[in-house]
Amino acid sequence: MEIATTRKAVCYKQKAQRITCLVLISELLLLTLIGTLCNAADEQTALPDVFRSEDLLWEIRLGTHQYTIPKIDRGRIFIGTNDIALKHPAVKRTGGGILMALDQATGEMIWQMPIPRYMEGTKAPYHFNQWKCGVCSSPALDGNRLYIVGPRGDILCLDRNGQADGNNGPFRKETEYMGLPKNSPYKLTQADGDIIWQFNMITEIGAVPHDVCGNSPLIHGDFLYASSSNGQDDQHKFVANPLAPSLIVLDKYTGQLVAADGELIGKRMFHGHWSSPVATQVNGQDIILFGGGDGVLYAFEPYAPSNTGDKKQTLKKIWQYDCNPADYRRRDGRDIPYARHSNKSPDGPSEIIATPIVDKGRIYATIGQSPIHGKGQGMLSCIDAATGRKIWDSRRVDRSILTLEIHDGLLYAPDLTGRFHCFNAETGQHYWQHELEGGVWCASPVVVDGKVYISTEDCVMWVLKAGRQKEVISRSRLGSVAITPVVHDGVFYLPTQKRLFAIKLNTR
Repeated sequence: MEIATTRKAVCYKQKAQRITCLVLISELLLLTLIGTLCNAADEQTALPDVFRSEDLLWEIRLGTHQYTIPKIDRGRIFIGTNDIALKHPAVKRTGGGILMALDQATGEMIWQMPIPRYMEGTKAPYHFNQWKCGVCSSPALDGNRLYIVGPRGDILCLDRNGQADGNNGPFRKETEYMGLPKNSPYKLTQADGDIIWQFNMITEIGAVPHDVCGNSPLIHGDFLYASSSNGQDDQHKFVANPLAPSLIVLDKYTGQLVAADGELIGKRMFHGHWSSPVATQVNGQDIILFGGGDGVLYAFEPYAPSNTGDKKQTLKKIWQYDCNPADYRRRDGRDIPYARHSNKSPDGPSEIIATPIVDKGRIYATIGQSPIHGKGQGMLSCIDAATGRKIWDSRRVDRSILTLEIHDGLLYAPDLTGRFHCFNAETGQHYWQHELEGGVWCASPVVVDGKVYISTEDCVMWVLKAGRQKEVISRSRLGSVAITPVVHDGVFYLPTQKRLFAIKLNTR
């Protein structure tokens, strides 16, 4: 009886295993079928119906993750993406990124700089590149050079012309940087990028990048300003190197480190650094703005060379402004915990991720967190650029990581909750709010020809009439999530995570 029961149990177990395998195989076949259908649909033109098909000049395939706002300069488009669509005779896809130079008129690629995934950086305590987002830094253009914060924790200076005018140094190891072995027979061609210099933030300043190296560098005079991308460890328990600088300054010609902030923001940081530095002028004085991972907006004097030789200088702080109200940080004598992916909460403080904007001597900044942390309370602050004092603020705007838009005295502000607001930029008066039916964290609003374009994470593009009265013009479906569009020379360049469209503006 015991043997029979055992045999029966084994039989049932084997049968259950076969059923489980069949279910798994069916699921895999279903996923494959869905993937095939999605890919087939993606191969078709996915132009939003707000645009006319006859106005489409060209479209190109990008990757699967694309978060850079295209930069257009003298007939070329510079854009970063991941390497899923990489086509290179020698370099293989690794889950890394590509910086591409495209012909503005046709979208054809002029050169590309593959940047393989930095595998060493995936080991503890590092926690970046795991999402394979590729290049997440919009290039800063300066003459025949362009600069990005690379996805491997470095800052790169590249030749605008790629290898077309030769391999300009001092950096000359492009093939190794692209992941090819030292003895590779591959020879660089005009279709390859040209790195002039590289600054490794991991080895040079001890930065521990977190999630993505997602800020864009600033060129001011002869110097480059960039966030160090420093952040938490791989377990999200502590900041791995709280003493690493948060804002650094490099000589734009040589890549030499010349200055850094001395604020020790890492000791107060919530999660990481992703905000981009901004330069502005107030009463004839230049200032550098930096949104910290501690939720504080800092204003620094620009770096000025001194007689200290090669010694690194400390940037002089002019003022700081806490964009988190006191009751976001503490309640009943206790600190309010920061929200986490494993403990989502709408409560508590947030960092500054969006790039602050400046208009008529006023700075506008929001606070926010990674979309993975969920929706939560935010704050929109209007700050006097000269003094760092509050002019007005609004709690209507929830967590936001997008750049705001100001046009004709109106401030347009979306948030992760999916609300789109219109304010009087000077007084803070709230004119209207529109429910976008989906969160917004990839595409900032843009005003073009009296219309406001805003897109959601649910692949929907809304077009509203710019003005104090809310008026919806259209609602269109996109093939993939849109990134902030750019208008140049009468052409509307719409990047999505999978494609880049060039659309002739129809102003009729």
